[in-house]
Amino acid sequence: MEPDYCLISFASTHAALRARQALTGVCPAVVMPVLREISLGCGMALRLHPAHLSAARTALAESGLPRETYAFYRVTGSGSALRAEPLE
Repeated sequence: MEPDYCLISFASTHAALRARQALTGVCPAVVMPVLREISLGCGMALRLHPAHLSAARTALAESGLPRETYAFYRVTGSGSALRAEPLE
């Protein structure tokens, strides 16, 4: 199933801010609160269109941000039907 959107959660606010900077000019990303369905988080997340997932992965890998400080999720549905599933 194609996700409605993708989300990147972070272990720290510092990691979220560094990631936002790394994605600037690469792909549009919106800062939002972490979903309740996701346990990893500092409270901040970045939301992006699924079409930009590959570019975001590449930009973050090249940013020097440690991989263990962020996680990607596929999000579908809304309300009580909302599902957030980790992506490798």
